[in-house]
Amino acid sequence: MRNIKLIGVLLVILALLPISFAYQSTLKEIGFTDLSNKNPFSSECREVTLSIPTSDRNEFGSGLLSIQTEFVDPQEDSSYITISINDGVEKVIWPEGFSCNNGCWARIFLPELKQGPVKVKLCAALGGLTREVKITENSFFGIYDTPILNITNTSPNLIHLGDKGKMSIVVSNTGTKAANIFVQFVHPDVRAKVKVTSFDIVEGESSATTVVAPGETKSFDYYVKPTLISSYNMPSAALFFTNYFNEQQVIISNHPMLEVVKQDKVEISLVSLDEKDPYIFKAIIKNNLTTGFTGSIILAPQTSLQVPVQEIFVAASSEKEITFTSKDLAEGEYSFFATIRDGNNIYTSNTIDLEVKKQGVPFDIVFALIGIIVGASIFVWIYFIKEN
Repeated sequence: MRNIKLIGVLLVILALLPISFAYQSTLKEIGFTDLSNKNPFSSECREVTLSIPTSDRNEFGSGLLSIQTEFVDPQEDSSYITISINDGVEKVIWPEGFSCNNGCWARIFLPELKQGPVKVKLCAALGGLTREVKITENSFFGIYDTPILNITNTSPNLIHLGDKGKMSIVVSNTGTKAANIFVQFVHPDVRAKVKVTSFDIVEGESSATTVVAPGETKSFDYYVKPTLISSYNMPSAALFFTNYFNEQQVIISNHPMLEVVKQDKVEISLVSLDEKDPYIFKAIIKNNLTTGFTGSIILAPQTSLQVPVQEIFVAASSEKEITFTSKDLAEGEYSFFATIRDGNNIYTSNTIDLEVKKQGVPFDIVFALIGIIVGASIFVWIYFIKEN
């Protein structure tokens, strides 16, 4: 009976443990010793090369690195650790990014492990209040049946005030196991600490719960409508899931940039079509409104044009072209520009500078006139000789 109970306890323990791994090794086994930093406002770093036997690289699973860190007498300061893979961009892990159960652990996706040796640079940065930051030699790496998740947050580079901007949260799973995830366009802690009021979600959902299978990518779209003209460093989106070690893990996305600018109701541009007298100009009018636009367009200087003022109607969200013809212009310098008046609003185009030069009588015409005069003179001379 005792053996049956013992077997039952072992089965329960095994059921609570993660699925078996293909390969695992501690950093101590490859020569790494505790990396400790006790010097305030400094950073201590060390590089280590992680490698798994060639025979294990084809095993089912994906690479993970588990970093165990101790924050001794932790305080709210600038203490953290960083990790960079193969001289890549440093990833900062703050104390709140660790799962602290039987030690504080950060789990790092490391799919490069199956491709060959991986150079890892670990740094322990100490602020001014925490007593010590230590990365322990008990940290380990291996191949596991695990999802490998990535999240990006995308936005348009520029939108006009009053327009909707499409945001997308894109989640991909390149691991070997499906993941139940929850995504949100702003981390709940950020929303609680920072009042986000300058843009509103007007369409779609800003959060979602779903399953992402191995090799699958999912996109979650929603629309925001900014209420202020500004350059926005949009908040990071957050992805929540239960990792291989049965911990609740959070992955933070990038910060997309969004420029919100004012757009005139009507835009007008002026181009020159003919560079000889009479000069012809074309005004291109763009109506950005969702309703038709009625107004007057004036090309200046008015005294230089045959019909300088015209009434116009431009359909909603469309363009219209208006042509102007100059009078016979005297020599001089001119600056042409168009304006559109709509009640109290005035919209102005670009300026076209024009220099008019009057050419003299062409040489061939002068030569012909001289020939005519000479011929006429000879005819008169002959006529008078005959008369005398």
